[in-house]
Amino acid sequence: MKINDVYTSSQAAATYQSQTQKTEAAQSVSASKVGANKSSGGSDEVNLSSLANVLQDAITESPEKTAYLEKLAAQYAAGTYQADPQAVAKSLIGETLADKTGGKGGI
Repeated sequence: MKINDVYTSSQAAATYQSQTQKTEAAQSVSASKVGANKSSGGSDEVNLSSLANVLQDAITESPEKTAYLEKLAAQYAAGTYQADPQAVAKSLIGETLADKTGGKGGI
């Protein structure tokens, strides 16, 4: 069973939006360079570093997330962890909707 915490999900959404904006800006700069190269008779150019940086940032865990997961692990080990039934239900329904629609099924 997969449980998504509201903090983690909202943080991930903010990170994704920020990275998307950075990627769009990089693509805009790249497109203007391509236009300049075409007018001056230059060669074609491909730049994947901005995309690679976005993907690497998405994969890398933040210190906040690591601390949060360590806190949960400690609570679980001590037997004091209590799951939020509403959060579990929302996550299950969201995943089910995502599977049926092929997209994000957030509620």
